Amino acid sequence: MRARTHSRPSAVPGRGGRRLALLMAVSVAALAGPGASAASAARGPSVDEVECVRSCTAGEPRGGSLISITGANLDDVSRAYFTGGEKRVADLRGSARASSAGVRVRVPWSTVTGDFSLATTDGHIAEAGTIEIAPIPVIASLRCLRRCATGDEPKAGSLVLARGVRLDDVQSATLYGRRGTSDDVQARVGRQSFSSFRMRVPKGARTGAVSATAADGDRSPKRPIELAAGSPQVVAGPSGGVFPIQGEHDYGSATSRFGNARGRPHRGQDVFADCGTPLVAAAGGEVRYAGYQSAAGNYIVIEGSDPAQDYVYMHLSERPLFRTGQTVETGEQIGTVGETGNAQGCHLHFELWTAPGWYEGGSAFDPLPSLRAWDRES
Repeated sequence: MRARTHSRPSAVPGRGGRRLALLMAVSVAALAGPGASAASAARGPSVDEVECVRSCTAGEPRGGSLISITGANLDDVSRAYFTGGEKRVADLRGSARASSAGVRVRVPWSTVTGDFSLATTDGHIAEAGTIEIAPIPVIASLRCLRRCATGDEPKAGSLVLARGVRLDDVQSATLYGRRGTSDDVQARVGRQSFSSFRMRVPKGARTGAVSATAADGDRSPKRPIELAAGSPQVVAGPSGGVFPIQGEHDYGSATSRFGNARGRPHRGQDVFADCGTPLVAAAGGEVRYAGYQSAAGNYIVIEGSDPAQDYVYMHLSERPLFRTGQTVETGEQIGTVGETGNAQGCHLHFELWTAPGWYEGGSAFDPLPSLRAWDRES
């Protein structure tokens, strides 16, 4: 599909137009040198037609598209400039490659207006033209903000910032794996603006690509996303459980034991380890509660099925990697050791409760025998 261009005698006006004109003027001065003349400017490039040839949406170009430009005097084109325009999008420069057939330009990912100009190596500038840009959300870049793996790579549970254009109406994000649709997962999004949104990488996400879907169903082009390999799931021993702390640890003194009176009965066992030591689920099940409480700090309660009892983990360094209602497998990482809430020193406060569960009519019982059995098997 060919997109008609509209020539104008000067740089594109509007927000960002002055910046583009200045940028181009500086480029011309640097490239043309003192010998440039009005006569040589007359031989500058001109644009007749633009065709989207690759990565198009309904035949229209968008951020990331490859476009073909035809016209006159294009043999020496070396740069393409796109004005930012609305929502304070910065002026952009797209890569350009000239040939006898015209010029091919990769449209910058954050392009909004489609207003562009071409410049040659000797400083000539084409009259400004305009192409229609498909009005869809586009993700230009991804950056991990919190709970990142070493090297700042995102992983399951990471908070990721997506930047681009037309992202204020995004309702969800899809992370695509590499095995058809079998490993695709949905991510919830928040804090949307025209140029960004945030998403939490969900459990089960794999290295592949990500796209965003707006309320009207428009979907952004896929952008690659590289996820760090998750921690391997720990295999349960003969007892059917896994010791929750995956690192060096100790059981503390008598005050750490179940039933010790410290103003109120101690309903669990404290196990000390360095802050940041991985925590895994001693037994799998459904998350009954996950969040923060002033005494427990960051905590998670998992309802097991065999036997039917609740497993409680307190003082995690950050919010758990799973939310209420999600399913956790035995040995799967749920967080790391911390000292949040009413805690002195980095440790896990671990409780076991009989059915029907934690503060739901069940009773807490001493978890130390189970912990020691899992510890011996690890």
